[in-house]
Amino acid sequence: MSQLPSSAAERAPSAGGPSHPEGAQKPAVSLSGRRHALLLVAAIGSLLVGIMGLGIPTAVALIVAGAIAMTLCLMWGIAWSRLEADLLKGIQAMLMPILILMSVGMMVGVWMLSGTIPAMVTLGLESLTPGLFLVVACLSCSLMSVMAGTSWGTLSTIGVALMGVALGLGIPPAYAAGAIVTGTFFGDKLSPLSDTTVMASAVCEVNIISHIRHMLYSTLPAYLIALVVYAWLGNGVAEADAAMTTDGMSDQTQAIIDTLAATFSDNLLTLLPPLVVFGCILAKKPVLPAFMLGIVSAALIAVVLQGASLAEIGSAMNAGFVADTGVAMVDKMLSRGGLQGMMSTVAVLIAAAVLGAPFKSAGTLDAAIAWLARRHAARRQVLGGSMALHSLAFLLTGSYYVTFSLLGPLLRPLVASSGSPTKNLSRILEDTGTTLSPLVPWGVTGAFTAATLGVATADFFVYAILCYGAIAFSLLYVLTGWTLGHDSEELPQQQPATLR
Repeated sequence: MSQLPSSAAERAPSAGGPSHPEGAQKPAVSLSGRRHALLLVAAIGSLLVGIMGLGIPTAVALIVAGAIAMTLCLMWGIAWSRLEADLLKGIQAMLMPILILMSVGMMVGVWMLSGTIPAMVTLGLESLTPGLFLVVACLSCSLMSVMAGTSWGTLSTIGVALMGVALGLGIPPAYAAGAIVTGTFFGDKLSPLSDTTVMASAVCEVNIISHIRHMLYSTLPAYLIALVVYAWLGNGVAEADAAMTTDGMSDQTQAIIDTLAATFSDNLLTLLPPLVVFGCILAKKPVLPAFMLGIVSAALIAVVLQGASLAEIGSAMNAGFVADTGVAMVDKMLSRGGLQGMMSTVAVLIAAAVLGAPFKSAGTLDAAIAWLARRHAARRQVLGGSMALHSLAFLLTGSYYVTFSLLGPLLRPLVASSGSPTKNLSRILEDTGTTLSPLVPWGVTGAFTAATLGVATADFFVYAILCYGAIAFSLLYVLTGWTLGHDSEELPQQQPATLR
């Protein structure tokens, strides 16, 4: 489970099904290849100019790009009723991520008020050093994500706490966010409990264990490189931290620990809410009820241990926790969360649906697949085209649930006919979907990651080494033929993977 509570196996198309996903319709107007290309250039060009050139907020830039694409579709004869229907379907697909995002905002606010996150931060400050932090943060997020199979659950719990620890230790937020993202998506990608892992293997009809093993070729080298870089960065931070007390702890860190101890009760019960959430996730319970239990348990602790009123709980859930300890760094660390703080991210998700709708109505992705099929390309060309096509589809839709279920069944016959095992396609889907997702700021997971960690995607992009490293290794294998294998390897493994 990566972010949505429903089972990936339920979403995956069955073997031998139709060439188009269930419910998909061919566009009423057949556009030429030149018009499909113009549609892409106009939308993506305006998006890049708006965000990178003019500094327009992401949500506004997405809506403008979507409006330009819709205008072109209308000019070329695509009915508004079709555009409107696809737009509504896109927004409907965003509703569950939006609800989870809102729940996380409320949960973080109450966890601050209850002393839950301050207690986790204190434990981290007392046990970690600047030199070890990045490596330990990456490894701990990997372990949590592998065990629970969830990137969203890891980011919104241990990820938020680690960001507080990083601030206390003097670690640049971009470094910390990069290490947390790398660890989180390494674990989520390789966990047999993850919806993305199950779904990618299912739509490509690959045994899930074979799929996970095959992903190690691209994922493990990038992960090891990331750990080396984090150790090097951590060493630099440690050398720069010259103000040390006799017990090896910086004056700043000690001041933060003392302030947290004076502000919140240090009862061990404050650590109960994350244990409740972790337990629900490990038991494969739906995400929303798990987060709701995390909110309720933290609210009770806030009342009993911290003396909070119901009005204060409601305020923390709505506007976030606002600290007033008299120590500026602690106030910055703790003033987080709240429903309102997530609204800008909700706007990005809705705007992303506006951008994706005209491309679905125009049948641009179907046209690209048809063009690839007509070329009768060899294995490397088919796999390279699959990488490019899935990356483009993900940039347009921002959701791997959409791209996996749409492109997996369509590309699978092409990959098989080229003489390549379909486990290469399942690896490509994850490399250009799961690990790319936190780097796309208007995508579902990218928007959630930036909002939850409180660090802009552009800031932590370079340090989230796994996210682009896995894509680089995957591309290397396509170009060289290394690790691709032969089609005969997969003959005994053609039953779709399912999760029971």
